[in-house]
Amino acid sequence: MTSQCRSVHGTAASAWPVPTLERTYPGRLDQGQQVRGALLSFLGGGPVADEVIAGVWELAANACLYSDSKLSGGQFALTVHDFTGDYVYAEVRDQGSTWDADLGKAAEWPHGLYLMQQIAATYGAAGGRRGWMIWFTVNYPAVAASIPALACSRSERKAP
Repeated sequence: MTSQCRSVHGTAASAWPVPTLERTYPGRLDQGQQVRGALLSFLGGGPVADEVIAGVWELAANACLYSDSKLSGGQFALTVHDFTGDYVYAEVRDQGSTWDADLGKAAEWPHGLYLMQQIAATYGAAGGRRGWMIWFTVNYPAVAASIPALACSRSERKAP
């Protein structure tokens, strides 16, 4: 079945299609270089690439260490959407565990969920024993913040 999205000015539909990276990896920690390489290639070293790469790898490492993804033949998957100039959405899916999805209780320094929460604008978890999905967003820096002349108020500008 094929679906089409009609773009109407001022609607979310005008944002699609969005560049997307989707990959599945064996549930092993030795996949770190492949995951980071794929993300770096996809994000092109942009202004939020380091944060997204760090957050995704921390979640992937958690999948490899604490979920059923670590079992023989286990896998984890990631999906990243780049709403360039606005934000990046990233999620990591594992093969489940007995974890209760309490992100507040689990997030202690220096663990991966803590790091993800520090860099994320928003985050959440869904799923259960058969599989968890942990997601987060990272906002692009505001354009005004990168151009000092635009960021200062009228009273701070020098008169001609």
